[in-house]
Amino acid sequence: MNHDQTPYDALGALFAKILEPVALYRAIYDERGDFQDVVYIEVNSAYEQVMDIRREELIGRPFREIWSEKEREWQDIILQVATTGIYARHEGPSYDTGKYLHAIAFSPTRSVVAVIFLDMTDWKRAEEVLLEKEVLLTEYRQELRTLAARLSLAEERTRREIAVKLHDRVGYSLVSLLSRLRELAEKHSPDDIAPAIEEVEGLLSDTRSLTLEISSPLLYEVGLEPALASLGDRMLTPHGISVDFRECGPEANISMEIRILMYQMAQELLLNVIKHAGAKKVILRVQRGNKRVRLLVEDDGAGFSSNTPKHWGKWVGMGLFSIREKLHSVGGEIRVFSEKGKGSTVAIVAPLAFEGGTAQ
Repeated sequence: MNHDQTPYDALGALFAKILEPVALYRAIYDERGDFQDVVYIEVNSAYEQVMDIRREELIGRPFREIWSEKEREWQDIILQVATTGIYARHEGPSYDTGKYLHAIAFSPTRSVVAVIFLDMTDWKRAEEVLLEKEVLLTEYRQELRTLAARLSLAEERTRREIAVKLHDRVGYSLVSLLSRLRELAEKHSPDDIAPAIEEVEGLLSDTRSLTLEISSPLLYEVGLEPALASLGDRMLTPHGISVDFRECGPEANISMEIRILMYQMAQELLLNVIKHAGAKKVILRVQRGNKRVRLLVEDDGAGFSSNTPKHWGKWVGMGLFSIREKLHSVGGEIRVFSEKGKGSTVAIVAPLAFEGGTAQ
């Protein structure tokens, strides 16, 4: 340091090389040594630009004369460092400059406060844009979930229409044909017509099974619980898996939309059990509450070592992901409990009704 220089000159020369706005202040004390204020002793060119004021107009003036009362937060950190000597920082909008700043205040030497102002305006704007896009992304995700649920309901309506037409037209036609064949059998040799009768009876049985597979009439005519009990028996029994259906809770008016979604999810879960679990027994439980309905599918199969979502795909492919997205769209949730070698339990919970994709 040049012997003609003061410590303030040396600090000013150092901070002048910093590209960010820098100001140096000197603490002013009264005769008793009590702190009074801080005054400018040096600023760099970047500070002149951000404040839109020349250095000559700042040096020797109190801090409060330059910064308005609206900038109280910036004043506070400088006064804090001036009185305590402890490093301080603050981040926020500056009304006087129109920028978003981050201030770092510290005391490089006794009675001197240095403040480096980092201009975070561009970063803040980028953050706000990112937050806006995140909000939009969240909205789009919700819309996609809602759309997925609506597509499932639309698919089920189509399946229902096909099943009804199959039952009404093909089923009734086969019943009529079977009746006529039996009449002919009474008038002619039964042995000649018996093969045709057996064939029509087989077609009629296949038509009824196909109708049930396309869309369960029990779901519409009786309710969710009987439909699930029938579903479990129809899907699992042919694979040598016993099924125990249980239901509990008060009577609940479950909307048709929720019935359909729960039924579709049960189908997906039972299919996963058949494909992956190697189970011998499955327990289906429906638990009704005042506002929600819960379905549990519990098996005694192989299970898996982790119940975290990242491992679901190894067990069920896209099945649980699809169920989770549909449940989110109606305000429901899914939980998976499993331990390797000790089976798995999947619990899905949904509200009793929803309208327009919003849970009620």
